[in-house]
Amino acid sequence: MDGTALEANIPTPWLTCVLASTTLSIRTFQWEDIPALTTLENEIQIANGSSSSINKSWLEEYFGQPNLNAAEDCFVYESNNKLNGYALVSPEPAVRRAVLELKAYPNTRNHYVEEALIKRSIDRASELGADVLHIQVDQSSYLHQVLQSSGFKCARVYLSMRWSLQPFPSPQAPPGFSFRKYGMPGDAGVLANIQNSAFRGSWGFAPNTAEEIGYRVGMSITSPDCIIFLCNDHKVTGYSWTLVLKTKSTSVGVISMIGIDPKFRDQRLGRPLLHAGLEHLVSLGVEYVELEVDESNTPAIRLYHSVGFREIQPRQWYEASIADHVPPHTSTNPG
Repeated sequence: MDGTALEANIPTPWLTCVLASTTLSIRTFQWEDIPALTTLENEIQIANGSSSSINKSWLEEYFGQPNLNAAEDCFVYESNNKLNGYALVSPEPAVRRAVLELKAYPNTRNHYVEEALIKRSIDRASELGADVLHIQVDQSSYLHQVLQSSGFKCARVYLSMRWSLQPFPSPQAPPGFSFRKYGMPGDAGVLANIQNSAFRGSWGFAPNTAEEIGYRVGMSITSPDCIIFLCNDHKVTGYSWTLVLKTKSTSVGVISMIGIDPKFRDQRLGRPLLHAGLEHLVSLGVEYVELEVDESNTPAIRLYHSVGFREIQPRQWYEASIADHVPPHTSTNPG
């Protein structure tokens, strides 16, 4: 990719007809786009009624993750010299999938443009060797129709849940177990190993490397203190990873992941890990706590209900098979 703009109104007549008065282009991301993307993200939050906001530094962190090559995996669209949307394709080669994020200014959303971004994202996922492309959308998102018309099908439903600081028991480690915070030498590898073990075979999970874990621990929305290990005789058997999202007036806690070593799953370690994560977030002064859970994970939902979490809305994961969209490569070698 060389960052050259693809003039949508030249090769694509159906765009010319609809957008005849607009100069529109889709091109690859450049790091100079970060300020405009930050503005875009915050405008979308406002339009969605959210008080959450992000800053330029956080977006630089996000686009700089070790598994991303933003200059080749992200596509932006501009109209009248203004950046109005983007598509980001995150590769997960270990499970032969890629994950798509698609954002657009509310007042410039146009199904033809989103469909063009989706097509380019499918092509990029194919270049990355993915078999499927996944994207998650809110229940109220306008993207449902766009995705369905682009050949995506709903593959999974997750529930967004919220906890409003109801009283809960102080975290108690079971007999023979103890809590400790992330931060010892080698903990990035320890966390990568237990996370990969805990979620191996789970839908949508891709194994992480110690490098990727270490990078994410250093991001501004989390910290080593936000990761709580539950240990048995110094062996890490489970963890709770929390995040804090800042808004203009307050902060929101997130239970990002709770994972347990499969060898210890019958010992009811999920509840003490959940309590420990909640206690940590409450100590940071969050207004409420949110999490997401697969709607088919009945035991986890029952646990979350028991401490006061309630469903906010479902969020759909859509899936497109790359083989259904990209013709197979044909050999050009003679006979």
